[in-house]
Amino acid sequence: MTDPPPIRCFLSYARQDEEVMKFVGPFTSALRQLAYADRGRALEIFLDREAIGWGDLAQPTIRAAVRSATVFLPVLTRRYFDRPYCREELFVFYNQAAVSGVSGLLLPVVLLGADYLTEDNPDLAVQLVVERQHRSVREAWLDGESSPTWRRTMLSLASELVDRVTAAERRLLSEPPPADVDVEAELAQFSLDVTTMTTAVSSVISTFHAGLDGDPALLSSAARSLQNAGRRFELRAFQVDRALRSAGSLSPGSFGPLDDLIGGVEALLVSTRRGEASHVPLRQVMAVFREGLTALRSGLCVVESWSELPNPGQKHDV
Repeated sequence: MTDPPPIRCFLSYARQDEEVMKFVGPFTSALRQLAYADRGRALEIFLDREAIGWGDLAQPTIRAAVRSATVFLPVLTRRYFDRPYCREELFVFYNQAAVSGVSGLLLPVVLLGADYLTEDNPDLAVQLVVERQHRSVREAWLDGESSPTWRRTMLSLASELVDRVTAAERRLLSEPPPADVDVEAELAQFSLDVTTMTTAVSSVISTFHAGLDGDPALLSSAARSLQNAGRRFELRAFQVDRALRSAGSLSPGSFGPLDDLIGGVEALLVSTRRGEASHVPLRQVMAVFREGLTALRSGLCVVESWSELPNPGQKHDV
């Protein structure tokens, strides 16, 4: 009864990784035990979106959530960056934490795929992780739970987690100045961005069909076009998301037939799977194509999360 309130942590990871690596259970158990044993703070670690009530975190009232010390722990592998919903979780938490002035509550840990995390990687999710000075747990995982490497790594992470929460709690004692954001201008521009994306993706689909039937160079051109367009759209969705959360704005509604277009792109991926498996040049083109599709789907996931924003002026406990 005399303990401080527990630190609420959300663990984000690609579920398919866990089926093989079996990392999450030992990781969460070690953090819970060491955070309390060394620093006297209990952890509540939630392992899926439904358990934590993700809508609470996706609202501008994250300030109320972080008053009870909410931390976002993405466990990163190469597969993590290929999962649109993992990317959405990262983007939404990053923006809301930044708006609240507590970006330190994002604590990325890298299990595998560290070579992908470079400063010159244009992937938006990678850029955010590199900015946050991620921590590697690869060697600890390889050496196993009984190793000194594991114990040192887990103790360091548990201590850092508690330190970041303590700093965030102090920062939240003072309210940030109100954000000066022209939401209407941002949304007007984003509507144009959606139109541009719709046109670009429609053109890519047409070009891709033509390339399958004839000139292979068309496939490469279409793949690069989708990659560039997808990354631009994801970045704009991320930027508008920050503006909406800064202003505490209501969901702006639907932005056109992007769902149908994504369905068309995904159908192309399915239709080329057999040829991709046996033809190396096609496989290389499709890797670029998939990167564009992942970014496009990730941006759309962020847009869909806006439906969880509260009405402007809606009161919340803090």
